[in-house]
Amino acid sequence: MKKVFQSALLIGFLSISSTAMSKEKDFSLSFGKTEAETVNFELSNAKNVSVAVYNDFYGELFSETFDNSSSVNKSYNFKDLDSGIYYLVLESQQKIEKYKITVASDKKVMIEKTPVSEVIKPEFLVDGNKVKLLLSGLKGDAKITVSDFDNTIYYSETKSSDNGELSINFDLSKKTADHYVISVEENGKIFNKVISLR
Repeated sequence: MKKVFQSALLIGFLSISSTAMSKEKDFSLSFGKTEAETVNFELSNAKNVSVAVYNDFYGELFSETFDNSSSVNKSYNFKDLDSGIYYLVLESQQKIEKYKITVASDKKVMIEKTPVSEVIKPEFLVDGNKVKLLLSGLKGDAKITVSDFDNTIYYSETKSSDNGELSINFDLSKKTADHYVISVEENGKIFNKVISLR
């Protein structure tokens, strides 16, 4: 197969400034006092954050998106919902957090304030035909694939990192394709980024 780009793998390298910048973009969630049937929480740095509540039987029950708020206070009332397990899911461009909510038969609501799952999404820094892929909070392996719209694969590797940080540079060639798809598969979740070269 013809080599159409070069990749440089730098495992365990992320400057402190870029890590700090990434953290500043992340939302943060704090729960207020749970009052009988109501869940109260405050969402800080709520820029392009979607919030949804669902359970496995009914699916998504309600959702909303916050576009440009520095801080949001919300209350969700569970009094009309059946007893069972529900999930509060928050998603931004940087991460996904999922919290477990239990509604008891007497309608009392209990929240696990530690996320049952947290996924840090890959970050892509694009400068012309050069792309830097940054993965933070990597647990286990991640399969990284670069292909075009015709499903021609130019790069496919499974990577891991001792400290959970991974940085890979790609130099994509316009001679081979106008559009590339960089896929990152981690813990059963797949994130795709389309890179258009102009």
